[in-house]
Amino acid sequence: MPPRSANNLLISRLRPTAAYVCPSCCFRNAIDPVRNARKPARRVPVSAQRRASTIASVTAVHAKKDIPHAFQPLYEALNTIQREAAVYSNLSQIQLALRGLESENAITRIAVLGGPDGRKTRRLVKALLADPLLPEQDWEKHLLSQDDSDGRALLLRYGEQLAIDRSHPLVRTLSLPSLTLQTHNLEILIQAASSQSEEDGSGIQMYLTPGLETPTSATGRFSTVMYPVHKALILAQGLDTIRPLLALESTEISGVGEDMITAVVDTPWDKLSSAESPLRPVNPVNLQRAEEAITTFRQSLDNSFNYEHAWFESGLPKLSTWLIEGTEALPLILKPTLRRLIETLVANAEQACEQEESAQLQKQASSVIPTSTRDTLNLYLANWAETAHTELRDELDLAFSSKNWRKMVWWKLFWRVDDVSYILSDILRQSWLLDADRGIIYLAGRIEQAGLLPSRPTNPYQVSSTRATGADPSARSFGTSPPNPLLSDLIPSTAFPAPSPTSHPLSLAGGKTQAHPIPSISHMRLYLLATTVPPMQSLANRLLLHCLSTTFLTSSLSALLYVSISTTSIYEAGGIAAVGAVFSLRRLQKRWEEARERWMVLVREEGRRVLRRVEEGWRGVVRD
Repeated sequence: MPPRSANNLLISRLRPTAAYVCPSCCFRNAIDPVRNARKPARRVPVSAQRRASTIASVTAVHAKKDIPHAFQPLYEALNTIQREAAVYSNLSQIQLALRGLESENAITRIAVLGGPDGRKTRRLVKALLADPLLPEQDWEKHLLSQDDSDGRALLLRYGEQLAIDRSHPLVRTLSLPSLTLQTHNLEILIQAASSQSEEDGSGIQMYLTPGLETPTSATGRFSTVMYPVHKALILAQGLDTIRPLLALESTEISGVGEDMITAVVDTPWDKLSSAESPLRPVNPVNLQRAEEAITTFRQSLDNSFNYEHAWFESGLPKLSTWLIEGTEALPLILKPTLRRLIETLVANAEQACEQEESAQLQKQASSVIPTSTRDTLNLYLANWAETAHTELRDELDLAFSSKNWRKMVWWKLFWRVDDVSYILSDILRQSWLLDADRGIIYLAGRIEQAGLLPSRPTNPYQVSSTRATGADPSARSFGTSPPNPLLSDLIPSTAFPAPSPTSHPLSLAGGKTQAHPIPSISHMRLYLLATTVPPMQSLANRLLLHCLSTTFLTSSLSALLYVSISTTSIYEAGGIAAVGAVFSLRRLQKRWEEARERWMVLVREEGRRVLRRVEEGWRGVVRD
């Protein structure tokens, strides 16, 4: 058996579904038709009928459309464009193209756009559709007698009988028994052209999607509904309206060609270009001479020679050829008009995507920080780092040589032990990088102003976790001034995480500190207050208690020896108490002074470390 051809396969797929009969039954029916004729027909159960009735009809909303097999890939591609690139494409044109792919002989819709005088536009359409071999038809008279007072467009389509439908709020539909509409499967939309300026080239695409206005409310407002077409014919009312149409000469503006859009100008000239001259974007025609030619030929067939001369001199033969060009339907082949429509909308979508990409690239290029700005910010950072290191050295030297620091010598702990936390906290709050903290906040604002930090909205009434105010934001009264800004308000919390006492333990026994990401100076100050001051206070209490207890125990032992042993002199017993007192005081002096020295070194080193990391972190922000 020879293989089935592609045409037969497509026809079999598009053929309406019928009852399946196997080859054996066909053979049996052929050899015994009488027996099969007498055999009663099988009755279909009611349940089976009900199941068959649930099949979606062609009028169902979500019914699966019967797309020709050859057009299915293109149909899916257009659906993808409609779904993924709706912003960059004309949805009305995509819908028109999708509807055209649903059949092999799709309707070709042509728009004839004229001026305020709608009668002249209808005269042009009548001259293009009229058959000179037939007498004047009723639809020709009815077409010219249409009233344009309601402002609605007029849609011409083929119909066996002359009829008009005025129920649609956007268009009036006139069914005509025109042979041209029937043969080429045409629809013609007659509407007044929009007055929008076409100097920017957008009007060329506007001609392929004319807008139909419809009232939306009782206030008189109108909304525009796009009505896409495959081709557009523009009738200019006089020479004054030619200037906007000259944009049609530059077809690269919108990606459409002369085969999709053309324009005509009605002129009183007796003889125009010959029929052999090519169709131009703007063509002069003599509509009155064309009507006279048709009337002359209908009066008598002997006037055919005069009709031919007058018809060709009117300039309408080129328009008649343009009207039906590309409307021929071939099996499994797209109509040329539909192909050009799809090519146009794809080209326009691609151009829109390229323009958007160019705009994004230009925006990104304009947002690039100049090298001079980065160099200036790096210079500011270098000056800040130098000033901060100088401040750390000088301020701590003054603090460690001040009267408050001398109050913490070992022999003053007996009456100053409760002031250890206060003195150490006062040194950190008053002498540890105060100006550097304010300076880095200023620099963070400069860096954000330069566009190197993403701006994020901040709530001025939100209390930061680093502020030791303990105030509830909801308790803040309306109209109060916002709190002073901190570094944590200008940068994301992920870049400068707040340190916790458990994640960064500091050892006063000489252990090294654990490294952590770029901190802020205020965070580090609070961190030192939370992790170094309480251990120093606890150490002072322990050392003082150990000294007093050791002295008390040795003094008790010497007194016990002096009382219990009569031979023990008071000097011998006092020597034991003196040894214990000296040992305890020496231990207090040594341990406490070492702790003070370690705390001084620790505060200096943590200051240098936080300055170095803050500088390196902000340099990385400026650089990257």
